[in-house]
Order: sequence, then structure tokens, then C-alpha cells
Amino acid sequence: MTSPITTRRLATILFADVSGYSRMMRADEERTLVDLRAHLAELVALVIERFGGRIVKTVGDGVMVEFGSAVEAVRCAVDLQRGMAARNDGVPMERRQTFRIGMHLGDVIASEDDVFGDTVNVAARLQGVAEPGSVVLSAAVYEQVRDKLALPFRDLGNRSVKNIDRPVRVYALDSASLAEGAPSRPLPRVRKRLVTAVSSVAVVLLAGAGTLAYFSGHFLPAEEAVAAAPVPVETGLSVAVLVFANQSGDPGQDYFSDGLTEDITRALGRFKQLTVLSYGAVLPFRGKNLPPQEIGRALRARYIVGGTVRRMGPRVRVTVQLSDAMTGTQLWSEHYDDDLGDIFAVQDRIARRIAGTLATNLQQLAVQQSLRKPTDNLDAYDMLLRGRTRAAETTPSGNRAAREMLEKAMVMAPNYADAYAELAGVHFERATFGWSEFPQQDIDTAIRYAQKAIDLDEESVLAHGLLARAYAATRKYDLAMAESERALEINPSDAEVLRARAAVLLWTGRIEESIATAEIANRLNPNIGPEAALNLGIAYLLSGRYADAVRLLETVRARFPAYPLLDLPLAGAYAEMGRTPEAKDAMAEGRRKNPHLDAASFGSRFQDPALQQRLAASLRKAGLD
Repeated sequence: MTSPITTRRLATILFADVSGYSRMMRADEERTLVDLRAHLAELVALVIERFGGRIVKTVGDGVMVEFGSAVEAVRCAVDLQRGMAARNDGVPMERRQTFRIGMHLGDVIASEDDVFGDTVNVAARLQGVAEPGSVVLSAAVYEQVRDKLALPFRDLGNRSVKNIDRPVRVYALDSASLAEGAPSRPLPRVRKRLVTAVSSVAVVLLAGAGTLAYFSGHFLPAEEAVAAAPVPVETGLSVAVLVFANQSGDPGQDYFSDGLTEDITRALGRFKQLTVLSYGAVLPFRGKNLPPQEIGRALRARYIVGGTVRRMGPRVRVTVQLSDAMTGTQLWSEHYDDDLGDIFAVQDRIARRIAGTLATNLQQLAVQQSLRKPTDNLDAYDMLLRGRTRAAETTPSGNRAAREMLEKAMVMAPNYADAYAELAGVHFERATFGWSEFPQQDIDTAIRYAQKAIDLDEESVLAHGLLARAYAATRKYDLAMAESERALEINPSDAEVLRARAAVLLWTGRIEESIATAEIANRLNPNIGPEAALNLGIAYLLSGRYADAVRLLETVRARFPAYPLLDLPLAGAYAEMGRTPEAKDAMAEGRRKNPHLDAASFGSRFQDPALQQRLAASLRKAGLD
């Protein structure tokens, strides 16, 4: 795997953290988090923005900022310290939060979302030696600002810092001298949108109970080294699954309805976008015919799932309803029939199907609710949902808008694993849909973002599924298979996981297994996208199921007319059925969208060359050279 594209540039790097943060957290976690969140929203973000800084990353109580100007960086640091001094005025000593700031200027290596190099390391080490309330800067920064800023710099001489070969000449601005001045420019009025965004960042970033900054590949302990927790993003998708009613007329069958309820609850719990109440929490409502609003209020659940189980000789029927607990409105209902052979296998199979379909419907409801919100009142989850909606348009403009929205979601919540996973997906689609000038770089970026998501949340099913697709696209079949298996292990009820698995099975030559897996995914979520339709259409074509290929590809092509590849297997299926005029029309459209494609190159992902040759034969029959 090649590295994503990087560039070099001069930058001033600023590090800041809160002195004594771990001690304050031990004394009063909630108050410390509330105070720090207020400082970030009402001071830090505003000052950094005003001086043209860019927050690169924030972990725990630490923040890393990049500036293009050393002068503006120092002005920012001074205003931060003076602003904190003013905010601490009249606050009890045990609650006062004080920053330590370190700065260095030099060449950095910059990627799309990070900066690296010795400049970063030196700045981080200088922050570590700064006294509370002070600013420590290297000689490189001092030489740029000494004749431009009338500030009381104090020469601290050469300092040896850890992991840096040469001593660094260091200057300081002491807290006492800084406190004597006022901020260099008045703070603007707080803008609601910015405060909302930064508050969301603060909520999710400050959950850790200690101070640990991870910058540029090095751990920088302040007082105690503790790991940063994954981001708990509030989704509003709280669900209660009530105990399914046994309508078989035999109390001895209660075990099946009880077991089915528990299995559905567990399966839904694997969807991290959902907050699912435990089975024990709903037991007091068993057998009670209460309105959904009353149950929702009691359980603090937004959605209620109920259902019935009825055995009919050798078969069982399960009926499910999803209701809005705020309005009492039934939003969706479905029934499932199955043969009673191995009763526990049936229970597991039905539970997975119900959970997968419910999760799909709930997430579609979340998208609809998000799109009704005003654009100046968005948190990271809503931004992610909007980005996902734009990506689903499957157009270059939609993809571009999705990337921008997902990047905003990452800024709002830098430890939000799903934002990285979704962003990986839009980069992968940009490459594979033919919208990128540098497709390999986009695939590499997709892999990098997916791996970042897994670093933040090892059970990010989105990220594992994306890696499965990306590794298959780059012919790393063993890795693709392993990632698809891991994704299924995490959540076997997720339709997108099953589609990623179907893709891997297709390109590794397990055609019938690929079809079976994709068809299960389609039952869970009939809203199939163009990439999944392409894969299943090719599988149908190779297995001789030409009518199924035509039916699927015609339907999805009508929904996504700009997608560049659906015409080709459709033309092949038409040709195999003897529908020559339609085959020629579809191939002409495919040639228009892909003027440089030939039969020998289509399907090049196949591990088995014989499968690619079989596919090429169908395309040649349709008229592709």
C-alpha cells in the first residue's frame, strides 16, 4: 500500500494543555468537564479562529494548532493565556484551569488531516516544560516576532529536550507578565453555530479521566498516561424491544417468544448507531397493553418495538411493529414465516432478519429527522447523516459535498470513528466510480481513514466492511476476506456488512455464496446501491441467472443513471438471452460512459482469470471489443 500524498510547508505549531488536569478530574470529574467545555467553546475556539489557526487534533485536555504566521501564533497564545486569567478571576483555586503552551517554527510534513516531523515534536516537548499560565517558544519563533511584538520575552538559554538531538534555545512569556496586559483584540460576540459545534467537540473529547496527548506518533504524558476513550455520539435513536407476545395458545411456548425478544435486543445492540434498552428493563411491561407514549416516557425510549409469535403446526409466524413513542404512530410492520426444524436456528435466523430490517428503518428515520433540522444547529452525528445522504446520490457533486460534511463532522468530534469510516467510504467510491484523477491515492486514503476508525473503535463495522471492499479492489484477497469475516463477526445483521462480504466472495470466485449473501442483504435492506447491484449483477450473469441480472440492473440503472458501469453487465445479460437490440443499446450507453474500456480489462479484480474471461465473452457477445 502506498502512502497518501503529503506535502512539506513551513508552519508554527502550538501545543496547549491544562496543568493539573488529572488531579482535577480525580477531585470532581463532572465539574472539571463542564468547566473545560466552557473554556473551549467560549474562548479557545474563538481565539484560534480569529488568529487564523487550524486545530489539527485534540485529545483529552490537549490541543495542537497549526499557524501560517509565527506572529499570529504568538498573539493567539498571549490572548489565550490572558483570556484564561480573566476567566479564572474569582474562581476557587481548586477549580481554576490554567494552560501550558509550547511553540516551535519549522518545516512540517502535512497530509490531509495531520502534520508530522521534528517541528511537531519540539513544540510538544516545549509545552511539557512550560510553567502553568506561561508560553514557551523556540528561538525559531522568537526571531520572527521579537521586532514585531512588544512583549516581555525572557531568555531561558539552551534546553535539552527528550528525543531531540540538539539543545533548543528557549524563550518564555511568564504568567505574571502576561497577566498585566489585556487581550490584543476584543473577543467577538459568540456565534451560536460555532459554540454549538465546539461544545459538541468538547462533550466527546473530554470523556477521558486523565491527560494524554497523542501527537505525531508519540505519546506525551503530562501527569498520568491514560487512553483516550472512543467518542460517545448522541444519536437520539433509543429503542425498547418489548417482550413478544406468545399467541400460540400454549404457555409452554413462552420460551420461544422470550428467547426471540432477547435475541432481537442483542442483535440490535450490535448497531452502534442505536441505543437499545436491556431486556431486563422492559420486563415490567410484559403483558401490559399500554400506549407507546406511556412506555416511551417510562423507559426514556424514542422508539418502541413490539410483536407477536404464533406457531402453526410445523411453521412459526412472527409479526413485528415499530412505533414512535412520542406520537404513538406505527411507523413500520412486517411478518416473518419460517419452518420449525431446529427451533434455536429458526429463532436466531428470524432475530437477525428483524434486527437488520429494524436498524435500516431506524437509520432512515434518523436521516429524515436530521434533514429537517436547521443547518445552524448541527452536531457531529447530524452532519454525518447529511454527508451519508449526499453520498447516496452517487454523483460527483454529491460525493464532493459528502466529503466536506464528513470532514466537518471529524472536526466537531475528532474521535468519532464512524465519521472516519464514512469518509473512507466516499473516498473509495470516488476512486471506483471514476470520479478521481488519482484513484489509487483515493483508495489509499480510504484505507488510511478506515484504519484510523478502527484505531478509535476496534469494532467499527463500517470500517472493517470498507477495508474488505478496498482490499478486494486492490487484489489483496486474504486481507479482504479477513476484514469481511471480522465485520460479520461484529454484526451479522448489518446489510452493508453482508454486501461487503458478497463483494469479497465474488472477486475471490465463490459466486453462489456471493449471490446468497447479497440476497440476504437485500431482504434486510432492499435499497441497494449501484456498487452492490453491479457485483450482484455480475454474479447473476456468471451463474447463468440472466433474467435476474436484467431485472436487478434495469431497476438500479434507472435510479442511478450516471453510474458508469451498470450498462456493461446488463448488455452481457441481454446478449446471453438473445435480446440483441437491447444488448447493443446498453453497450452503446456503456461505451459512452467508458470510452476507453475494453472487454479484456472489465472484471480485472477477479482472483481467477477464468472468471474474467467468462465475463469478457458475454461482453464481446454484446459488442464490446
